[in-house]
Amino acid sequence: MATIDSLRTGITPLDRAARAVDRLTALLSALGTALILAVMLLIAVDVAGRFFFGHPIAGVPEMVAMSILAIVFLQIANTTAQGKLTRSDALLGALHTRHPRLAEGFDALLHLAGAVLLGILTSAFWPQFLRSFGRNEMVGTVGQFLAPIWPVHGIVVLGAALMTLVFALRALLLAIRAVRGMPA
Repeated sequence: MATIDSLRTGITPLDRAARAVDRLTALLSALGTALILAVMLLIAVDVAGRFFFGHPIAGVPEMVAMSILAIVFLQIANTTAQGKLTRSDALLGALHTRHPRLAEGFDALLHLAGAVLLGILTSAFWPQFLRSFGRNEMVGTVGQFLAPIWPVHGIVVLGAALMTLVFALRALLLAIRAVRGMPA
């Protein structure tokens, strides 16, 4: 599957938008990678603290759980933009050899369905983000460790919204290429 940046249409503003979205998703993915490294360091220091001092770092399970959710939504839009999201494309592959334009059009419809589903996820999670932000909801145990959950909810909304945009943009690019007879 082609990357969003390689699905050029010849329509300059659209191709520039695709490049900008590709760069934005790459930036968020890099932040997700940095968060992975931070979680690894946190776990290593926690294990060392338990082993050498008999004292763990408070809140490590909560921080790791929140980080995993944040990492997924920081990186998934880039995974989609790069064409690396897991999918079964046996039908598309077979269709592409015989009818490439039809395959591109069908792929555009599948990406449009993805945009609709992620749009639903974004709109469903938005009120939860607003509530957790407004109430400053916390996770953890009072007296031991508390952390606000709203930043993670915000990352979920941002990541889902960006993935909606990536799916919609890929659908548009694929549809234009199918109509013009420019299969990837």
